[in-house]
Amino acid sequence: MGIGMLDSEESSSSALSAIALAVSATSDDNSNETTPCASVSRMAHQLQHTQRLSLGSTGDITLDSPAVEDSLSMSRQSAEKLQILAQAKRSSLGSEGSGNSNSPSKRLRNPLAAVTCNNQIDGTASLNFQPSTSRLAQVRQAKKPSTTNITTRIVAADSFFVFRTPAMSAHINSGINYFERLSDEILLDIFKWLPKKTLLRMATVCRRFNRCSRDETLWTRLDLGLRTIRPGALEQIVRRGVLVIRLAQTSIQEPAFAPYTEVFRTRLQYLDLSMASITRSSLLTLLSHCRQLKKISLENIELDDDICAEIAKNEALEAVNLTMASGLTSNSVRLMMESLTSLSSLNISWTDLSADAVTALVTHISPNLIRLNIAGCRRVLFDSHVATLQKRCPQLLELDLSDCNSLTPTVITAIMKFKMLEYLSVSRCYLIPATKFIELKSMPSLTYLDIFGMLSDTAMEVLEKQLPKMGINKFIHSSVSRPTVGTRRTSIWGLRTRD
Repeated sequence: MGIGMLDSEESSSSALSAIALAVSATSDDNSNETTPCASVSRMAHQLQHTQRLSLGSTGDITLDSPAVEDSLSMSRQSAEKLQILAQAKRSSLGSEGSGNSNSPSKRLRNPLAAVTCNNQIDGTASLNFQPSTSRLAQVRQAKKPSTTNITTRIVAADSFFVFRTPAMSAHINSGINYFERLSDEILLDIFKWLPKKTLLRMATVCRRFNRCSRDETLWTRLDLGLRTIRPGALEQIVRRGVLVIRLAQTSIQEPAFAPYTEVFRTRLQYLDLSMASITRSSLLTLLSHCRQLKKISLENIELDDDICAEIAKNEALEAVNLTMASGLTSNSVRLMMESLTSLSSLNISWTDLSADAVTALVTHISPNLIRLNIAGCRRVLFDSHVATLQKRCPQLLELDLSDCNSLTPTVITAIMKFKMLEYLSVSRCYLIPATKFIELKSMPSLTYLDIFGMLSDTAMEVLEKQLPKMGINKFIHSSVSRPTVGTRRTSIWGLRTRD
């Protein structure tokens, strides 16, 4: 009896000590995390309850009692499981931090490792995770999104509604197309405030919108500078009745017009193709549809006699800019000068004209011309040409003869015969001496004189003292017939190109 009592007491005490060890290890290891295996206290309670059942009312117990054997076997199994669980936890802690065990980052245990070990030991038992009382766990709990706010938002979104009066609901559900009740004039008055891209989209709504969006009053001006125009688009643009169009530095892809296009007349009056990329065939087709041009710029464009003939058919032309254009011949220059009788401004500088072309220019140019830039005629423009020009255009206000190296001091005498000349440029005409410029002070109308590259600083000071009322070297670039001057890029010849 005593031995049996001793054995049972030792076995029960050993089981309890094992439970206490497991609980202490669990509480130490999980001080900063959630505490797995929270059913240890419940298991100890079950062991004590089993021992109370196995003992009699007087406290006597026998070794042959089956209840005692069952309790002992249960205690051993529980103790073995708890020991294996403690070893698994220690091994997981040792694998995470083998260095300084006192550092906070090394003392923290990954809860997933403990869950895996518990599942391997007893897959049927479910683990109850209890929240930790550590400060770090409280901070993490505070950072978790609250379900209360989410619920509040959902409720607020579900309760959203749009209030409509009965009159509004009847108006919406009536099925009446109120746009049909509007006149075309009112629609056009609405459409005129829309950008060009929006007008193109409006044309796809219905047939009436398509017809109204093509009205000429909506396409009076257009700016397509620095753009790329797809094949066939240029024809559609000029058919809209555009009056002012800017195509400076625009790349026009071939074919710009559909083949075998019927002859039609555009309303185009101001055309800027400066530095544009366009073939001679497309340019010829474009100009063949234009008969109302007033100002045109073909700077740095390839020309030929046929294109010049189409230009000459626009008898109302007032300003022509052919700066750095190529392909001009004496016949084409003569044809344009004879036909363009209303021409008042011409820039034909740096076009590599021949001597015959210069002769045709000064001989047949319109007497109404008031602004002329013929710079860059090296070795082909002589003093006799300037004398002929003075007789042909006595009302000239601006004259640019820069880089005409063949001019001599005699040309000053011919220039002084212009009674209304206000601007003169003879830059880099090196055959003219500085003393001849002093004679220009007898011209009361002359206001500005450009002589870049001609005089030294000392000579320039002397000349400024001799000509105190005259502005010298005030303009670096010529503005004759140019569509844009300076940094302005939203207008050509003073006309807006954007709505």
